[in-house]
Amino acid sequence: MKNLDSHHTQNSTQPVTGPLDAAGSGLNTPSTAPVSNNFQRFSNHLKTAWPDYLLLGLLLVLGLAAAWLPVDWTRNLKRPAQAPNYAWLNLIYTLVYGGAAWWLWRSRGAEERFRHKWLALALLVFLPNLFNIWLRFTSPLTATDPRPLFGRDADIDLYYHYGLALTQGHWPTTPSGQFAEYPQLSFPFFWLGVVLSGSNRESFYWIFPLLMTFCQFGAAASLYGLGLKLGRARPAFLLSAWIAGCPALLLFGYTRFDAGPTALLLAGVYFAIPGDLTGEKGLAAARRWRRWAWLSGFLLAAGALVKWLPAVAWPWLAAGYWRSRNWAALRNFGLASLLGGLVFTLPPLVINTPAMLYPYKFHGSRRLIGESFWFLVQTAFFDPTHSTPEKPWGEPPKIVLGNNWITLAQLALTGLVFGLTLWRLWSVSETRPALTGWAASGMLGVAVFTLANRIFSPQYLVILLWVWAVALVLRPVAWRSLLVALAFMTLAAVANFEVYLLGAYPDIWVRDSVVVFAASFGLTGWLLWRVLYRPEKN
Repeated sequence: MKNLDSHHTQNSTQPVTGPLDAAGSGLNTPSTAPVSNNFQRFSNHLKTAWPDYLLLGLLLVLGLAAAWLPVDWTRNLKRPAQAPNYAWLNLIYTLVYGGAAWWLWRSRGAEERFRHKWLALALLVFLPNLFNIWLRFTSPLTATDPRPLFGRDADIDLYYHYGLALTQGHWPTTPSGQFAEYPQLSFPFFWLGVVLSGSNRESFYWIFPLLMTFCQFGAAASLYGLGLKLGRARPAFLLSAWIAGCPALLLFGYTRFDAGPTALLLAGVYFAIPGDLTGEKGLAAARRWRRWAWLSGFLLAAGALVKWLPAVAWPWLAAGYWRSRNWAALRNFGLASLLGGLVFTLPPLVINTPAMLYPYKFHGSRRLIGESFWFLVQTAFFDPTHSTPEKPWGEPPKIVLGNNWITLAQLALTGLVFGLTLWRLWSVSETRPALTGWAASGMLGVAVFTLANRIFSPQYLVILLWVWAVALVLRPVAWRSLLVALAFMTLAAVANFEVYLLGAYPDIWVRDSVVVFAASFGLTGWLLWRVLYRPEKN
């Protein structure tokens, strides 16, 4: 009653509005009241949200610094003296993000506030990467060489060569006349880069990584969208921003195209998980989910034809649909994958069958290289001479583990993850817990398949970091668990970068290669245990 009385008294003392104002009495009231109310709301918002703005500003400054500091170091690549610089930068980068996680988990209402941070995420993804591109394109290679520091990489020159051939109506080949070694859906990236650059090589050096930055944002948006669906916006936001600006990945962001298939893989997983950004449930949402299964299957098929690895997640998602008895979604998912694969495969197969099949024959015939988990196994247990290749990406002088044995072991390890998933998740019948668990385990299946390949390139860490992040978001995570995951991811990323950085020093890169695979398999195993230990929690 007291509240009602005070409300009545307050209203009785206010100026009367309405016809009198329209006639000229109290002209200031209707014009100033909305302004005053808006200012009050803005003031109240600042009082509660300023810690978030401060935190986001700190993360943005950190991302810009991480893009700026390595520019001068890049001139001295492949020198051991530069390795500690990258290590310390990545350590500081991770510690700040760990502090951000601690702050957000102790801050009341942060989960709800971080459901509305799309603009902040876009800034944290785009600004450091665009700054990095601009710096490297405007910085001279050396004091006497005015060419841009940016783009001095054999692979990006090869992408330009491929794209130029495509714009001229030819199937892309290497300068030596060999067919392109990548699947057919990688070609649109090369073609678009050349078209947007006007066939100018120097312009291609910054336009192609710009395309990859948009792909990075696609991956970040999919991961953040998953967090919004599942009520885990905080870890999804932090992981997306951390990976997109990770100093150990900046070099691979502008010299490789792995962000493309990664974005398609994460988008496919996003559309496979039931729910939407508003958390809507019920029959209408379930029907939309069945329709979204078409898009999930189509995106996975497209991603597999850019760089194969997204195809590994397909059995896990299909089994998840089967276990949840959503037959319509399973049908849509399977048909879209099949039809998408046929649409993208049959025309180039008819146009040029040898060129279309060449990437599969080429990579199928490649033998064990130094930067591979199986090289470490060979040199430790099967090769008494411990013969080491001159470069990480070269074949060792002596190969004991042949392709057939390594492929069998790779498939066995991946199958083990799938078998453990069947054993633990088949008892979970509810739709959302089933699909989140299956999808998380599928991401770890992708990680195991990648790590167990006889060829391991440094840019594979791009897709690995994103799939580990998806597994973290699909399983509820506390800030301590997030910090542990970031520590493992940083260790793997830094050691991987130093293998590439110090490839001219065999005694150093072999040590770092051991760290890469120890950290990567350790993190994958820990995440798999989290997913399967209490599957109903997914």
